[in-house]
Amino acid sequence: MNARLWRLYFLGLCTWIIAFVFALNFGIPADSPRDLISQLRFPRALLASAVGIGLSVAGAVLQALFSNPLCEPYTLGISSGAALGAVLAAALGINFIFFGITGSAFVGALLFGVILYFISRHRDTNNLGLLMAGVMLGFLGSSLVALWMALADPNGIQSALFWLLGDLSRARPRGAFFSLFAVLSLTLAAWGSWRKLDGLLMGEQDALTLGIPVPRVRTKMLILVSLLIAVCVSAAGMIGFIGLVIPHFARRAVGSLHQKLIPLCAIWGAAFLTFSDALSRSLFRPYELPVGVLTALLGAPLFLLVMFKRQGVK
Repeated sequence: MNARLWRLYFLGLCTWIIAFVFALNFGIPADSPRDLISQLRFPRALLASAVGIGLSVAGAVLQALFSNPLCEPYTLGISSGAALGAVLAAALGINFIFFGITGSAFVGALLFGVILYFISRHRDTNNLGLLMAGVMLGFLGSSLVALWMALADPNGIQSALFWLLGDLSRARPRGAFFSLFAVLSLTLAAWGSWRKLDGLLMGEQDALTLGIPVPRVRTKMLILVSLLIAVCVSAAGMIGFIGLVIPHFARRAVGSLHQKLIPLCAIWGAAFLTFSDALSRSLFRPYELPVGVLTALLGAPLFLLVMFKRQGVK
């Protein structure tokens, strides 16, 4: 690895540390400084880092898997399954230890992931067919969410509404550490397959010519991405643009080789979401913005600016 790459990693880590410290020191006040740090701000910053890593890496893997730079974690419809589970839990008042909004969202995401898995196992399914199936699943899930919210008692789904816009306020120490462990494990598994992901970037036929078992790799990556999205979305709700914007910026900085790309996506994703969450708690104190709204407000203009600048250069 060259010196420029190490500088990018170092600057990214420094930015994440600054964002983490900012997240620990700003936000809605609590009764006790000790409780404030240990029970509220620290697990929330930790969860923001984990979700930022997971969504960014999932976006990078999906863009390689489908050879499509517009793919992101919400393209395959898995997040719509999580949203459906969360809304059903809120509307039905499901509040058991493992099956509150978070648990139900995780189950919904896994259910949609299993459906995609069986679609991918069909011998006639190629990347385009799988992508279209994921988009249709997403539309189906979103329609069911809208239908249920229209018919349900508004008071019953109030907690799910904020979650649908991105909500890290449910973070607790045990859950945050579990999410971080799961995300880092899955990220390492994705990074271990960087050569195969590089091959998939050239297209399905070229990858087969290189001896890459495309159906097997596609199934493995689909399972990995489904688990990543399920963990992130169930813990933090629907947080958009990270899985689209961060891989684009990282790819412009280090190229498309996933040995370099995946670690940079993880670092930048963690820093971006940690900073965005701290900002969402600090801008309008004592009120709090949904973090998904802020990531879209920050990410969309940046992405458009880079795209227009790139077109201008061309």
